[in-house]
Amino acid sequence: MAEREFIAVLAAISATTALGIDMALPAFADIRTGLGLAPDSTRVALTVTLYFLGLASAQMLYGPFTDRFGRKPVLYVGLGLYALGALGSALAPTFGVLVASRFVWGVGAAGPRALTLAIGRDLYDGDRLARILAVVASVFMVVPALAPLLGQAVLSIGSWRWVMATPMAVTLMLAVWLTRLPESLPPERRRPITLGRTGDAIAAVFASRLTIGSALAVMFDFGAFAAFLGSSQLLFDDVYGRGDQFAYYFAGMSLFMGAVVFTGSRQVNRVGADRVIVVVLPTTVGLAVVVALWSWQAGGRPAFFAWFAALTVINSLRTLVSPLLQAQAMEPMGELAGTAAAVIGTITLGGGAVLASFVDRAIAGSVTPLALAYAGYGAIGLGFALWARRHRPADLSTVSGGTGPRAPRRR
Repeated sequence: MAEREFIAVLAAISATTALGIDMALPAFADIRTGLGLAPDSTRVALTVTLYFLGLASAQMLYGPFTDRFGRKPVLYVGLGLYALGALGSALAPTFGVLVASRFVWGVGAAGPRALTLAIGRDLYDGDRLARILAVVASVFMVVPALAPLLGQAVLSIGSWRWVMATPMAVTLMLAVWLTRLPESLPPERRRPITLGRTGDAIAAVFASRLTIGSALAVMFDFGAFAAFLGSSQLLFDDVYGRGDQFAYYFAGMSLFMGAVVFTGSRQVNRVGADRVIVVVLPTTVGLAVVVALWSWQAGGRPAFFAWFAALTVINSLRTLVSPLLQAQAMEPMGELAGTAAAVIGTITLGGGAVLASFVDRAIAGSVTPLALAYAGYGAIGLGFALWARRHRPADLSTVSGGTGPRAPRRR
């Protein structure tokens, strides 16, 4: 498989996570009506939160199994659970069954999420891995651009239940494409599943300050973004009266984010991932603080177009930095890629979902809570990123028995 197709496959695998979220966003109003919720109910945000909690809680199950049995068999198990959760959501008779199915859906999505990092780390390291993940992220952003439009199109010919069922069909097509993906973990590098060896692997991940610091930085960054995903449709509708235009604005934002990340990924080759992080992350936090102050001064309803433009820039910059931080977290974990990806996913997605839930409950006719989340969570994440950076040389020389990361195989 050529590198371009490999990047496309990784992007498609990781995009299943976004498809399960973004395609459903235009259907939130219909879900409220169809399941008897109040028109302005924020409970529908639980369909995002429970999805992320399932996504996070299952990471630790996938990690040891993929290190033992290889990447592809575990990936297919995840896709099967993903399809089952989508089917359950489509057939849900009550809101309780819907959120339970969304949790199962998230458990299935955890497999592709963890395997993307593990497969990438199997084959690449250093700035090359950072560039690959950044390019994957830029391609991946096409899905958030198109998914709400696809969801809107499905709503025009069917109910919200058809919106929930569509990702199941997409997953089946992806499973066929994955037959071309070679197994990246050869039998001689697989690790047996024992309580002791799994515990040692998890302990090695937590012992790396570079890995844990970078993961915590991504967690706080993701907490703000998850709050945006869960509340954006409601903010467009309740605060600005533009709910019918939400899918189009969201698509435009996603395409811009993808263009920024793709352009930034080329800079990684020139100046290195570390320098991009050091420049872009403080800039993102500074802009978020300005937007939070502006939102507070405007009574929670700043001018729409300026607010949307500022939020688009913030989301674009954070989307550029996030895969670079993930690559930095995976750097010392060459021989523990599956377990490390699972631990990182649990921290970033689980912790981020919990952080987002605090913001979701505070949003009521104002964009200020969301703006404060971007500023506050971003500042804490910046602190962890800088702390992790201080420990980079020591970690790279001591983790995995002092051998450092395995050299990537050329594709």
